Formats: sequence, C-alpha cells, structure tokens
Amino acid sequence: MNPVPAVDAATVILVREGLDAEFPWELFLVRRPVRSDFAADVYVFPGGKVDPADRDPELTSLFDASLPENAPDGPAFRTAAVRELFEEAGVLLTANHDAPGPRGYEDFRRRLQSSDVDLKAIVSTLKTRIGVTALHPFAHWITPETMPRRYDTWFYLAHLPQEQSARHDLVETVHSVWISPRDALRRASLGAFPLVFVTQRLLERMVAYQSIDGLLESVSPGDLQPVMPRVVDRADGTVFLLPGDSGY
Repeated sequence: MNPVPAVDAATVILVREGLDAEFPWELFLVRRPVRSDFAADVYVFPGGKVDPADRDPELTSLFDASLPENAPDGPAFRTAAVRELFEEAGVLLTANHDAPGPRGYEDFRRRLQSSDVDLKAIVSTLKTRIGVTALHPFAHWITPETMPRRYDTWFYLAHLPQEQSARHDLVETVHSVWISPRDALRRASLGAFPLVFVTQRLLERMVAYQSIDGLLESVSPGDLQPVMPRVVDRADGTVFLLPGDSGY
C-alpha cells in the first residue's frame, strides 16, 4: 500500500528566559484534546498544517524581510507558523507596532479562528508586517510512512515578544505550560507529562544548551535535513527508529 501523502505543516517552539534556578530558560507547550484527530491528549508545540490561504503570493509583500534565496523552507511554512502560533498561543509575531493590548489581541485571535479575518487583514489593521524573521528554523521532520495521518513539518524557534503573553485557546488546546526542557523530560519519564516521539527527541536535543542564544547558534544545515522515523513492531512493543539506528 502506498503511503498517505504528507501534508505541509509548521510548528513554533516559543522560548523565554526562565525563573528555574536549575535551568535558565523555558518553552511553551500546549496539550491537545483527548478527542483530537492527531496527537490526542499529549503536550506539543503550537502548530498545524499549512492552509491554502498561507500560500497567497501577496503575503510575501507583508513580510518584515525577504527570505534568503537559499532558505531551506518556504514562505507558506513561515506564514502558517505565525498564524498557528497566534491561533493556539495568542502570540503574534510581527514587526514593531502599537500593540492593541491583551483584549485587542484576543479579539483578533477569536476572529482569525472563526475566519472573520485573515492574517493579512490583521497586520494591515495594525499597520505592521508579518514577523517571519522572528522564526529561526530548528528542525524538519516527516511523519513515518505507515501512519494514517502524515505531516511534513518545519519546527521554528521564536522568542516570546515583549509585552505579550502566551495562553492556550480552549478550542484546539485544553491546557498550556511554560516549562524547561529538563523538567518536561523529567515529568515525562514519570508518566505525568505525555509527549509524542518528535517532541521528546527535540527536547532531548535542547536540554544540552544552557542559553537560548547557545541553542540558536547550535543549529547547522544538517539539523535542517528532513528526518523521517520508521515504526517497527517488536516483541516488547512498537519503537521508532531514526536514520542511522540499527534496523532502520
């Protein structure tokens, strides 16, 4: 049987300086509903699939800068990342503008979710630009070929903008938390913090860095090559293998 085609998607790892004395920075995770069609009842980074509107070529004229010609991702992924982060976390990545305040952001967010406005209308109203330069490509993963739903996903790192706060939406997400990579992995190991495979592996990669700047500087072109795990059923259960693993 041929694999289901992978749908383009984008995810944002939102980060900020932390208060945990044991680890100096933290990231934002949201929990999917139990009845979610994909990644149900687990903690994930805010994100979702690229919508047709995200491919509007006119949107690039609203970017705060042109993407480099050698950028490994594309404008639709960046647009989707900004939109999904706003929908799921209430954080809007733009160039500088007169902030509408918490109520204004929430109003725009609800209207975007209900399709009363689109991202183009929001940035035009705010007289600003879509903050694609705030997105730093971090990883590129593709869902295994045997899965019924598959995504070709770009993961981006982004700082929490000043004077904004992140909060889940109670529509596509039911809970949210700021947490250090170290604490997220510790809680997951105790069975109290469910994670999907890719989230856990990215946390394991991030926990080695004591600063956000160090993490950003660590990203190499090799880190942005697409990774597609392979699902293998064994006597002791199902495992995910990565390129280079024995049996992949």
